[in-house]
Amino acid sequence: MDISDLSIKLVQLASSSLLERKSLKLKTARSVSLPPGLIVNGEIQQPEMVRKKILYLLGKEPKDSKNKPIRASWVVANLPESKTFLKLIEIANGEDELTEVDIASQARKHLPFELEETYLDWQILESVEPGVSRVLIGASPKLITDAYTYLLESVGLCAVSLEIEAVAVTRAMITADKDYTGQARAILDLGATRSSLIVYDKNSIQFSTLLGFSGELVTTAIEQGLRLERDEAEKLKIKNGLCYDRENPRYLMSVAPTAEQLIKEIKNAFTFYKAHFRNTNSITHITMCGGMSNWAGIDSLISRKLRVSARPGRAWKNLFNLGMFEYNQGKSLELAPAIGLALRAASNIFENGARI
Repeated sequence: MDISDLSIKLVQLASSSLLERKSLKLKTARSVSLPPGLIVNGEIQQPEMVRKKILYLLGKEPKDSKNKPIRASWVVANLPESKTFLKLIEIANGEDELTEVDIASQARKHLPFELEETYLDWQILESVEPGVSRVLIGASPKLITDAYTYLLESVGLCAVSLEIEAVAVTRAMITADKDYTGQARAILDLGATRSSLIVYDKNSIQFSTLLGFSGELVTTAIEQGLRLERDEAEKLKIKNGLCYDRENPRYLMSVAPTAEQLIKEIKNAFTFYKAHFRNTNSITHITMCGGMSNWAGIDSLISRKLRVSARPGRAWKNLFNLGMFEYNQGKSLELAPAIGLALRAASNIFENGARI
């Protein structure tokens, strides 16, 4: 279950065999919109209203809901990107010598939160240098994490895991079992209220960063630049993308600064990665997801400006069986976090061990 400021999305997988990963198939995919103000910047402002929306999504309320009831009692859900922290750190210790105290002590140096007020999790990755351990740490304030846990419990769902959004997105958008030796990938998640960039290299997330771009910001730029009502601006955004509009000659001038700022922030993130991480591989491709990755012309603009190929990815590619589900490339990109979360839930059948 992907819970964001303006929507909640749900993906359910089923398996005909507990022994074979290839038996996984898509069972349910559905979403519901949230009015502005229920969740703001990842913080739940009106939990009872959000609770009712989740019950509707689960087919439990109202009684005449068209959604068939989902009877699952446990869930893997996401935590808001703006309220979490994810970073790969290196610790000068052999992997066998690392203790919880060692990791917590090193994490404290990097966290933007007080350690005592934070839930901390980690994953020890394969070492690439003798005597140096690579640890992917993830953290979230207890106040935020507890709020999401209580919300899910209030609708009868036990949270098996609350996952950082960047991890879920990466699980969906990076091809499972593909050999990426010698090359890095960037995942660009362009959403309605916020966007992020994830760098994946050496078989792991290296870092993720929020970007000052969103569908809402583009709509506001059109609204103000052309002096339109918000609904009209939204329709124009979807219709035109980054193309010139003869009927509204100032349209492209209204959206261009926002698009150019996105390019600048991506370029800065790439520069930061090269400057602050050791033995990096070149980023050879940008895989895009999120609703705004369908915005006409944005992929070609990024490719041209950054000289790195960029195009919308395939969010369903790590599912082995779509069943009877009607495949929609554009809509599926909005479901990328939910798909990644569902794959994490399914992995509990096949894998052991904690993962962020």
